[in-house]
Amino acid sequence: MPDAVEESLEKSADKRHVTFDTQQTSYDGTMSLEASLEIPDALALAAAVKSGAEHLARLGSTDTVDGRRATTLGDLARHQLTIGFDDDGDAVVEGHRTPQPAAPVTQVVLQVGRIEQAGQRVLSVEQIRAWCGRPDAQVIVKPVIDLRERLECKGYQPTDKIREHVIVRDGTCVFPWCGRNARHCDLDHIVAYDHKHPDQGGSTSTDNLAALCRRHHRLKTHGRWRYEMTDPGVFTWTSPLGYTYLRDHTGSRPLGRACPEPHTVHPPDF
Repeated sequence: MPDAVEESLEKSADKRHVTFDTQQTSYDGTMSLEASLEIPDALALAAAVKSGAEHLARLGSTDTVDGRRATTLGDLARHQLTIGFDDDGDAVVEGHRTPQPAAPVTQVVLQVGRIEQAGQRVLSVEQIRAWCGRPDAQVIVKPVIDLRERLECKGYQPTDKIREHVIVRDGTCVFPWCGRNARHCDLDHIVAYDHKHPDQGGSTSTDNLAALCRRHHRLKTHGRWRYEMTDPGVFTWTSPLGYTYLRDHTGSRPLGRACPEPHTVHPPDF
């Protein structure tokens, strides 16, 4: 039944994927990935990782087999990023083309010992020192931010300093259980900004701004959910049916149902 076989192969190809969980990291500074490849690609990758791990062992690596395999996979990625697809970046010396040193292919942003790309995970000095010594990685250390300091500006748009403050403080979208990186979120005025009468609306300040992804920003803007910041980075959310949730630096958790206001009819949550 060639037609059925061909259809089955087409469906299986649709399941191919490579997924990197860059928003979550373990305490040892690792991230997870999961992939589903076509058989030839999977076998080729397995052979390359096995060969690379064996090569590291021959060079004297005392790492575990799994550690050498993980390092090999990273080496394959770095090699791909540095080989390029043309020779425009090479220098010509006395008629011979000389490859130029590869620029760093990985950028790590640190905020006082916390890695921004990994949910503000705390890092050890040893990890930072090791990364700083790698030619393929560029480590950017940003100034200390006092998250207890209140910053305010005139107008609707926050300053770069205020934006950075809120992003570092919140880490992710502050809607319960949302893990989208705050750097890719909107900054929402918790108490709405009054464009016609700015002095009568919510201020553009660190205690009135929070990171919300576009979906949850719309959910709040249309009035179906409401929230308040009770402490820097601590938010209490109330659903349309009166259920409350706490979101802080430790995560999200339900608090129970608040008493609805008299004669108030709430729309459904979703």
